[in-house]
Amino acid sequence: MVARNNVKEEGAVPTSQIQAIFWTQRQRFIFAYYVFYAIIDVTLLGLISWNIHKHGNTWTNYPNGMYYHALGLGLFATIFTLLVSIFHWALGHLLLTFTFFACGVLFGTVAGILTATPFGHGLQCGNPVDRFPPQYRPFVDDCAKVTATNGLSWAMFALATAGFFFMLQDKYACTSKRDHVYINYEAPEPKKIHDEEEA
Repeated sequence: MVARNNVKEEGAVPTSQIQAIFWTQRQRFIFAYYVFYAIIDVTLLGLISWNIHKHGNTWTNYPNGMYYHALGLGLFATIFTLLVSIFHWALGHLLLTFTFFACGVLFGTVAGILTATPFGHGLQCGNPVDRFPPQYRPFVDDCAKVTATNGLSWAMFALATAGFFFMLQDKYACTSKRDHVYINYEAPEPKKIHDEEEA
């Protein structure tokens, strides 16, 4: 009787769209994943938008063109990811797999470029201004925010990569077939000399 209450009845079906979203453990996991994915994405969108709004939309206002284009790529990637997160329920499985792959590439590129800047790791944010290269000195006040942008870009890269492999596994049901490369060795049973010696 207790076990029956803990498990849904076999013939039961969801009675509403909301109930259908949370019907199975897999669906609850996917919903929670997309909520977490969207929260980090919106945070990153805010940081990138703040940076572009503060310094303008001209590459000469930034330390170099690569830094400027990384912010532009990050802006595109976060808006694209936000739309995917909101409408993921309407997209097909293979399209979601491709979007995870694309988001991983986009966020990995942004994170790689920002990591190469003097603000990439954050440990140097407390250094005096003259310790930074001349083109980065006007941006030293933004060091913590650029470091946060870099960290969240790496987080989005990791989440997109995990989502990509989850979708592949979910689509193609990769299952483990064996535990060892070689067949397990089983020693032969020793020969028993019993009847001949007794006779």
